[in-house]
Amino acid sequence: MSVIQDYHLMFPDLSSNTLEIIRHIVTEQGLWRVDKEEGFDLIRDMYGKISSVYGFPTPSVIEDTYEYYFISGERIGLPKVSLVSSLHEYRHHMQKHGRLRFGDVEVDARGWSISAFHYALPEDFDSSWRRGLIWYLPPHPGGE
Repeated sequence: MSVIQDYHLMFPDLSSNTLEIIRHIVTEQGLWRVDKEEGFDLIRDMYGKISSVYGFPTPSVIEDTYEYYFISGERIGLPKVSLVSSLHEYRHHMQKHGRLRFGDVEVDARGWSISAFHYALPEDFDSSWRRGLIWYLPPHPGGE
């Protein structure tokens, strides 16, 4: 069951290195401004850098028709370039390697990915939340 909650506040202690990697991929390399092929390359690069922060192997990324993490193959499928979705699936990779804070793997992945967006890019996060673009969050406190 999908629960509405303050996922963006669930991981206030995210690695500052991880947050900087996310900022760099979005603001300096233009994740949201590049074509799909380059966007997937930037996600691969982000995964490599985040993996080095945590000491994990880097998962592969492919374009597919839906979002998933293939556990045994350490492969992530994404239908489009999406920061939150790519971070959500990466969190499942982290879970495979022993990182699980909350008992429900989906709650944990939502919390980590949405918190990462919130803490790395607070203005972009707030704008997206205000416009209703982030699932599972309560309505923005400031309204539309």
